Amino acid sequence: MNKIFSKFKRQWRKIKYLDKTQLSYFVVTGFIGAFCLFTGGTYSYFTLTKSLNAATITIAKLNYNLSSTTSGYNDGNISVPAGGTTFVDLTLESLNAIETKYALNYSTSSSDIQVYYSENIKYNMQGVIGPTGSDITMRVVIVNNGASASNVNLTVNGGYVKNNITSNIVNGYFETDITVRTILMDETMSNSIVDQDFPTKDGEYSFFRVQCSQNVGATWDNENWNLSLGEIDTQVACDVYFKKMAYDLETYYGLVKKDGTLEFTQAAPDENLYTFDRAQCNNDSTATWDTENRQLVLSNISNKTICLGYFNEK
Repeated sequence: MNKIFSKFKRQWRKIKYLDKTQLSYFVVTGFIGAFCLFTGGTYSYFTLTKSLNAATITIAKLNYNLSSTTSGYNDGNISVPAGGTTFVDLTLESLNAIETKYALNYSTSSSDIQVYYSENIKYNMQGVIGPTGSDITMRVVIVNNGASASNVNLTVNGGYVKNNITSNIVNGYFETDITVRTILMDETMSNSIVDQDFPTKDGEYSFFRVQCSQNVGATWDNENWNLSLGEIDTQVACDVYFKKMAYDLETYYGLVKKDGTLEFTQAAPDENLYTFDRAQCNNDSTATWDTENRQLVLSNISNKTICLGYFNEK
């Protein structure tokens, strides 16, 4: 024991009396080594704790629970009959004290298997999940084009929010030719909830906007509280957004970036960066753009009015 202690003291003296260059090198290499160990840990393979139709997944020190009520699903495994299509409803639950990233992936030994996400639920095969108690509902569609039954394994990869986590389920499956999804947003336009039914007209949510995967002339009838679509000759998915209002009158500016992404702000954009496109309100109110004063001018305002001004990046 004394020999070990003496050896440790000699090593410590060497570190203590290193010149500044050597000491800096020692500190930096030590930090890099520790960082690599930490980063590698976030990508560790998970272990499974078996239970009926559920699996507690551990990735490094991150824990998730993946479960399903679908018949035949067992710990992430499901068999799909020859020439069959199986719909699998999943619930991913976070067991962590912090927000983390997740990605649902599949594996199979059969080349005849194709796995899709259902267009009934807005794409959520990967993303960020909240802390303990947060859960995400997912739905995948497995198509077996082969002449024999094949097994598919569904797993979840996870990591910290700075990790790059991706899913290999990237294509959508239309269960019906026209899919309409309801997106419910809170007062700050965050914490969106995907639903199948519109909220009640006289409830706490007001219509915000509609976005479809194809140009089908979608318009919202606020009086009759329904969505109207024009001529449709292809499969289409439409997201109808509703917002919980903080005030009786709210105005927002939608900034369409060059890459097609859309961002909403409450401040008018810089005229040197964006050009005005159009303005619309969620009811019979009207909105026009005042170029000189750079603001939306509203008229015929009624209760629970939301008006949007859209601008395109130059």
